[in-house]
Amino acid sequence: MTTQPGRGWFGSKWLKQTIHFADLPSSWRIVQKLQEQETIFLQDDYRSSGLYSESIGIFLCEEIGTSTPAIMKIRMQVPNTVDDPSSSRTFIQPPEKDICGRTSQEIDALMALTKAECSCTPKYFASKHTNQTPDDWVPGGFLDYIVMEKMEGVTLSEEYLRELSQREQQELRNAFKSSYLECQERRFYHLDASLSNLIWNKQKMKCYIVDWEARVRKAYSWDDEEYLRWGLL
Repeated sequence: MTTQPGRGWFGSKWLKQTIHFADLPSSWRIVQKLQEQETIFLQDDYRSSGLYSESIGIFLCEEIGTSTPAIMKIRMQVPNTVDDPSSSRTFIQPPEKDICGRTSQEIDALMALTKAECSCTPKYFASKHTNQTPDDWVPGGFLDYIVMEKMEGVTLSEEYLRELSQREQQELRNAFKSSYLECQERRFYHLDASLSNLIWNKQKMKCYIVDWEARVRKAYSWDDEEYLRWGLL
């Protein structure tokens, strides 16, 4: 298995597309690709784990009619090849027609946290599962969409933390602990502890927790080790 920035699975054709959703009827126009990340499972990985290679595109979008900004996360099955995707369409894995389990996990989490009026996680707006067309990378493979609230702030990184004073770092840790406990009150525990899943809004002194595709419904007592686990110490 290899995880790395995407190599262009989500090409220019995605920009300005309008995606329609039926669950909470709405239409959203893709404005900008913010990032792309792929996870490639080679033949041995696939045979042992049953996991499918995928690329995730994170896009800025806006709602048709209101221009409300939001984040659209698109998860797409891709060929399990290490070749440049622009020159090779060869893949071994069969197309997976069902919705990806990680997509379902995140939808369930966002819907529950939105219903519980959690203030530190993105509100759920819409989602849908489709399959790729004959002209796509893996015809018949999964193509999953989630639209969620755009959280204002800075996505954390080691470089950003190094620029903060000791006082500012402590303010961030205090805000993170408050958000962590708020999620715990709703029995949501994030399994992917990474700075990239935290958004810091200094003006509001709010630390948002995003990317809920890996989580469990369980409550734990607070432990300062969480700061280390998330890279905040």
